[in-house]
Amino acid sequence: MSSLYNQLFSRNYGVIDSDEQKKLLNAKVTVVGAGGVGSITLISLVRMGVGNVHIVDMDRFEPSNLNRQMLSSVSRLELLKAECAKQSLLDINPELNVSVSYDRLDEDNAQHHFQGVDVIIDATDNLVSRVIIHRAAQKAAIPSIWIAVTPPFRGGVMTFSDQTPAYEQVLRHPSYNKPLTTEVRQQINAIKNERAKKSVEFGASSEWANAFVAGESPWAVLCPVANMVGLLASFEAFKLIVKRNNLLPTYAPQLIKIDLAKTDMVKVETPVDGSWDNAYL
Repeated sequence: MSSLYNQLFSRNYGVIDSDEQKKLLNAKVTVVGAGGVGSITLISLVRMGVGNVHIVDMDRFEPSNLNRQMLSSVSRLELLKAECAKQSLLDINPELNVSVSYDRLDEDNAQHHFQGVDVIIDATDNLVSRVIIHRAAQKAAIPSIWIAVTPPFRGGVMTFSDQTPAYEQVLRHPSYNKPLTTEVRQQINAIKNERAKKSVEFGASSEWANAFVAGESPWAVLCPVANMVGLLASFEAFKLIVKRNNLLPTYAPQLIKIDLAKTDMVKVETPVDGSWDNAYL
């Protein structure tokens, strides 16, 4: 570790030791998505001292991102999110090894993007992409972290590995063990419509839910919820990297369940039958 690196992360010592800091320095993490959840996840990873980061995102900042995305600003509107993320992260740690792929992850390129990676964080909001991410990760025996942000103030984080049940099993996807045909992709995307409708039971606006289902409104996200989910996802990655015996990741089907409207805002739950109804997450 360089003198600069030791100075940058000197306040970590006492919470973690030098061997654990070295593990963070050598770790390679891919984050798919540099938006609401992905941006704060990236910032947190780099501020902990993760030394190698790969960002996959092809989107550009737009005004609607400013309510929650920590790397967005008026001066960055229309700029590529991944490029802005790279600039900001290097401003935190100039010695960071950061690579970007201005790409939409799909079945053809997933293995390429995940090659040689220690942890994958799924910070995309596309449900088909999520299936592709977690299928590829489990096939390659790379831990992957799933996130959800759901109106009005809910979210979730869960870690998958080659030793856990498959992502599509745990979340009861209709796509489990099926090729991603056009019909199956439509079935996967329909899950988000169900989540929108179910969110009304938790206090989301029924007008918004109906508009979302009709394709007339975007997903509703409040800044603290997106950022809480991203921070928890980064800490799941931290646990996977340092490998402390008394600091275990929240492996699926266990779920870090978030509802900022409750007094017990963050808790870990295990489903009775081993799986979750994704419409409620």
